[in-house]
Amino acid sequence: MDDAQIKHMVDRFLMWKVPADFSPDGGVKFDPHRDAGGGFHRPIGTNILTATQAEAMIRHLLEGLPAEDSAAAFDKADFF
Repeated sequence: MDDAQIKHMVDRFLMWKVPADFSPDGGVKFDPHRDAGGGFHRPIGTNILTATQAEAMIRHLLEGLPAEDSAAAFDKADFF
């Protein structure tokens, strides 16, 4: 995986809308509030990690990544 692909993953992670059942641990608190349109405000990405820290996390996830054949087998697995 090259640096551009890693940057793409970091950017996508930081843009990800936190799911409605978000339930942080370790003392992190989340109190959803209504926005001007009456819906609930949901955070996007994370305010726990900076972009630099998110990049370090993605690089950590990719370290030791199995060869593409193994990844293809994982994608076809019947456990989802």
